[in-house]
Amino acid sequence: MNRRAFLFTSALGSAAHPAFAQASWRLVSPEEEARDDAAPETPAPPDLPAPPLIELVRPDISRPVQNPVTIEVRFGAGPGREIDMSSLNATYGRLGINITGRLLAHAVTTPNSMSAANVDLPAGQHRVTLSIADTTGKRASQTFQFSVAR
Repeated sequence: MNRRAFLFTSALGSAAHPAFAQASWRLVSPEEEARDDAAPETPAPPDLPAPPLIELVRPDISRPVQNPVTIEVRFGAGPGREIDMSSLNATYGRLGINITGRLLAHAVTTPNSMSAANVDLPAGQHRVTLSIADTTGKRASQTFQFSVAR
């Protein structure tokens, strides 16, 4: 390796890991630390609530799915919150085709679940993304990729 290539490579290595190339630096100034130490004790802000959970109960997508299929999904909200079923959104494929209305037209829903029986899907690879919010507006989204047997 010639000297110029070595220097260029060394410079790239330092730029990729700036923490190793720089001297230590202060995150908080001495004045800020003194002001913070003198401030009255206050409780830390509460942690933000976790988003809702989306659990695919059926079908088992770890192997190819057989038609007709039942799609069953459970939703979970944290303590003191509920699932807002009106916020359910379902999209299909790479184009994000909205299938929410079709799915709900054939589904039985409860406050925390949705089940649609006798769904016929074309053979091949599929991707469905579900999203839902809780009553605080916190939203979760999950994509399921699966194949349907020929």
